[in-house]
Amino acid sequence: MEKNSSTQVLRPTVAWRLATWALVGLVTLGLAGCGGLLKVGYRNGDTTGLFLMNRYLDLSAEQKEFIKPRLRQLLVWHRSTQLSDYAALATELQQKAQQSVTAADVAALGDQSRRRAYTTINHALPDMADIVLRLTPANIKALEAKFADNDDDFRKENLRAGVEKQMKTRSDKTLERVEEFYGSFSREQRATIRQLSDARPLDNEILFAERQRHEQEIVALLARVDREKPSRDAVMAMLKAYTDRFERSPDPARAAFLDSLKKASDEMNAQIHDLATPQQRSKAAAKLQELIDDFRNLSAETG
Repeated sequence: MEKNSSTQVLRPTVAWRLATWALVGLVTLGLAGCGGLLKVGYRNGDTTGLFLMNRYLDLSAEQKEFIKPRLRQLLVWHRSTQLSDYAALATELQQKAQQSVTAADVAALGDQSRRRAYTTINHALPDMADIVLRLTPANIKALEAKFADNDDDFRKENLRAGVEKQMKTRSDKTLERVEEFYGSFSREQRATIRQLSDARPLDNEILFAERQRHEQEIVALLARVDREKPSRDAVMAMLKAYTDRFERSPDPARAAFLDSLKKASDEMNAQIHDLATPQQRSKAAAKLQELIDDFRNLSAETG
């Protein structure tokens, strides 16, 4: 199963980092099988989250002092209330790792992951609103500059090459992710994975347009808060509305493409899993067991 679909807890995009201070990004890496990184990162989640926020917002010392204890509180809440549930999800994935799966199975696991994401986001909304109310025009300008840099990187990697190169880049990323989970695939398996990847619809212009929509909407939201100085409850409502519409494009053509891409990716992930040998599936199950143990051990920690 490809890491960025059925095995993720949360998608670590910039906007979602702003929503959860990158805490859930650490969990996402863990669900990819990087158990050691999960433990180290999670135990230092307040520092890591603050570092990632600062990369995008160029925070002042006073802002950092305000944010860090709230990150720490979020981490304590997340550890005590969410990790046992993540262990349950990883256990379900482990059980499926030894079985054939369908595209519907992959889609259902993705839905479960998204529900867990929104649980954390909704819990974080009050503190998020307090932080947003303390951002300045300088922070917003820094965010726009970081978005511009990231967009340039996306263009170089995904838009300036021809279609064949774009398809190969996408296929290589897919192979890299699944081999992290299952171990190395044979030449024949890799050829099949390339075919499965290439069969999916491709339109990086739409993906880029949606990326920019997310960026522009969050910048506009922050600018509006800075300009109008609304109440905390009003900011929470604005943030909630943003997260609610994050995944669904308002453009019908883009929405239809994204739906078709998701459906095709779910089908691809199911077929890749069925392509895996018993040994490769056992490796995936072992990685998930490491993750289950990490979740359980971390959830039992205090402080």
